Amino acid sequence: MRHQFEDSGFARLYLWSAKAKYTMGILFLVFVLFYLFFGIIGEGPGHLLDFFTAIQMMFACFFIGIAQQGIVPKEKLTKTRGVLWITISTMIILSFSLVFGWFSAFPPWCFILFLVVLIMGMAGLLLGHYIELHRETRALNRQLEKFQSQANEEG
Repeated sequence: MRHQFEDSGFARLYLWSAKAKYTMGILFLVFVLFYLFFGIIGEGPGHLLDFFTAIQMMFACFFIGIAQQGIVPKEKLTKTRGVLWITISTMIILSFSLVFGWFSAFPPWCFILFLVVLIMGMAGLLLGHYIELHRETRALNRQLEKFQSQANEEG
């Protein structure tokens, strides 16, 4: 009975969305911290992030997380998929930033730096998945070799 639940469509959807929320949370933290940092250096410590801008940023990060899970889940990681995800994510960031005027009160270099840091961060996330995937593959191969050698010794 337990394996039926673990293999159910609900369980797969739940894990898929949880992975998207991990990316969403990391990016949301970066969005907020950079926005507040730019506010401090540009406007002074009195510049705060308002509630509606935070909600907008949360939705942008949600769409980026969903895009990551749809385009480049860890088990389907390729350079082409990675570049596609980063491109779509950048378009999401550009769209939200321009439509809602996130950086209109800041000098242009703030938005450029924000984009550069996010693109590098997203590339770093993909590098982490790449490293993790190859380490798991090597570990599974070692376990398979060990199992095969034990089977050969017994047989």
